[in-house]
Amino acid sequence: MFSRMENLPKVFDVLEFEDQIVSLKKDYLSIPYLIQNVIYIDTPMMIGVDDSVNEYWNDLNELLSKKGNSSFSDISKTISKEIIHGDVSIDDSSDFLSEFAYKRDDGSIFNLLDCATGIKSFAILQLLIKNGSLNDKTLLIIDEPESNLHPQWIIEYARLIVLLNKIIGAKFFIASHNPDMVSAIKYISEKEQVSDNLNFYLAEKADKNYLFNYRLLGKEIDPIFESFNIALDRINQYGS
Repeated sequence: MFSRMENLPKVFDVLEFEDQIVSLKKDYLSIPYLIQNVIYIDTPMMIGVDDSVNEYWNDLNELLSKKGNSSFSDISKTISKEIIHGDVSIDDSSDFLSEFAYKRDDGSIFNLLDCATGIKSFAILQLLIKNGSLNDKTLLIIDEPESNLHPQWIIEYARLIVLLNKIIGAKFFIASHNPDMVSAIKYISEKEQVSDNLNFYLAEKADKNYLFNYRLLGKEIDPIFESFNIALDRINQYGS
């Protein structure tokens, strides 16, 4: 216990417009202006699953089940028509093990629990859009969104991230190990003229094991791709 406490940072400050809103030196938190709602998505497998260990799964499922209206139906239609070729909704019938249903364009209806993880990934975003959970004060933290998507859908997911930022104003903090995701976010944001909102960071190993420093890269992604090239080195090592 004590060794873990020793590894905690001695300094932790969060500033907003140069005003300190979070600090280890303060015994209270100031109310932030830019971020007032945080949603954490670590895996699409959580949708419709009741988990007593990962309580935040239950919180997210409750949020996804919320009834509400959104004025951003065009983005939801983009998901339905251009990506998953169907629509995700809340179904109250007793025929489903969960409330989440996926209705395919051909009229077939499936329990979302039985659908592919890629469908679930986009379903989470669509439900959040539909019930009005996303706004310009929302921060979505998404861990490796590409891990459950085939290459084409990685690009589509990146496009949605950019559009949700541009049209709704939602903020994103994304952890990714995929060069297609990194490139797509960069170049699509440039085309949509929102690249001023974008910053990349590179995790670099610190002197101590299992610790990392995060280097601000701004709009530059070349150092990220240099780290990806380690995989090619491994292929050459084991394949030669």
